[in-house]
Amino acid sequence: MNIVILDGKKIKLKTHDYLIKKLDLPDYYGRNLDALYDCLTSIGVKTEIHLINSNEISKDLYDTFYDAACESNYLTFSSD
Repeated sequence: MNIVILDGKKIKLKTHDYLIKKLDLPDYYGRNLDALYDCLTSIGVKTEIHLINSNEISKDLYDTFYDAACESNYLTFSSD
């Protein structure tokens, strides 16, 4: 199982660069929320994403993580 801890403060500074690094997103990642959702729902191994400082990110980004976790059998999402 993969456990990924994301920091909303760091996401706020360099959103897609930070997510690419922390989530090991593919080279073809489109650097937008639709592409993030597609990558998250394509994860094929059990993965837990824990978001700290969640108040630092946009509601749209938060919803993308939440919606992807609802759609995927392999992804869980929690926040502070």
